[in-house]
Amino acid sequence: MSDKQRNIDLVDKRPFFEKALAYGLKSGILDQEKCRAMIEDAAKGTVQVAAFFGTSHLHTDLENARQRIVNLISLYLEHSFSGDLQKAAESLRDNTFLSHSRGGNEMLKALHALPDSTVFGDTKGQGQKEFQDERTLAKPFSLSAYRKELKAREEAGAVLAAALWFADDMGVERAALEFAGAETVIRTALLVRLAAAEEFPDRVRFAKLVAAVRGDCAAGGKLKFPRQLLDDVPAEHRDIAGKVRREIEKQDALADAGVALDSLLNRIELRYFVLEGGLEDVDGFDALVSKEWNKVTKGKEDPYSRLTVFMCIAAGVKPKTAVSETEARAMIRRVREHGFDSAAVLAFIRDAAPFEIKDNLLSLWEDEFLPEAEQYLLDEDDLKFARAIKFLKENCNIKLKAASK
Repeated sequence: MSDKQRNIDLVDKRPFFEKALAYGLKSGILDQEKCRAMIEDAAKGTVQVAAFFGTSHLHTDLENARQRIVNLISLYLEHSFSGDLQKAAESLRDNTFLSHSRGGNEMLKALHALPDSTVFGDTKGQGQKEFQDERTLAKPFSLSAYRKELKAREEAGAVLAAALWFADDMGVERAALEFAGAETVIRTALLVRLAAAEEFPDRVRFAKLVAAVRGDCAAGGKLKFPRQLLDDVPAEHRDIAGKVRREIEKQDALADAGVALDSLLNRIELRYFVLEGGLEDVDGFDALVSKEWNKVTKGKEDPYSRLTVFMCIAAGVKPKTAVSETEARAMIRRVREHGFDSAAVLAFIRDAAPFEIKDNLLSLWEDEFLPEAEQYLLDEDDLKFARAIKFLKENCNIKLKAASK
């Protein structure tokens, strides 16, 4: 055997409890009397744990319960004493066996109680018992995994707390935040502060708020939050607010004069939280931010007019809500030569369409119209476009030729 091979250290994969127990026996910290007491406690605890997760009468459940206790004690000891075997062994000597498993279980219960998302009112993905079941047996926690999840949940809690502070500061009722993302609340609150607005916005006021911020950006050429904007924010929330502020500056393109207001709002709307309004709010918002959509559709909202617009865009011609048969034939020739520009249609829907109907429009184009359109319009055997024209007449607005006198 080479020196290199002799110097390879063996990896000790035993649970931390077993390592602490072996260390305690070897060093004399633990004696036989203490070991007998631990065995008695372990027998009682195993039955209790087996009954909690299953039944205390099945061998498999009893064996699983034994493994759960070992995992819980290992987690508690390694976390409490940062991997120090001597201190862990001394704790086994000075405290009861079951107090250590209870300590590990309390760690899991406290972890489960922390939020696992930054959405207000979000129901937890797992109940407490299911959470304990998974963490103690199927995927027993290593200390690093426990600390990683603890950090993530504590960070989620901190973001929720910061959002609540901003909501309270703006007079937003907590009930209004149900199922809102905490970051979206902070984003909107920061824009309100930047524009020195007097109240938290509904959708119409939000559109006007963005327009006002863009107007200020136009003068300076870039979006920049003043340093003093966060001076009154409590220290524990300031870093989170600062991170969101930087994301707005870098990601939301508020200072990009090349992006129309309606397109910008469609792009960023889901990143911000706005208060619910009535029907006037919906109508007012759509009128304000869907200028490009209304300009193209001429106020016509029937599926035939919409599909005609989409067909024009896909063929690379000026969009209209109705075309002549001659124009329809020209579009068929274009798609046979160049294919459908579906990406352009999807971009138009995402950038210009009212938010409430975007998903329906995307489905109308991608799932319903386009597959059949490709089948009929790209059929090279249809030399005179008879079937293609028939398909377009059934789905789009094709103006009939005027009857000859």
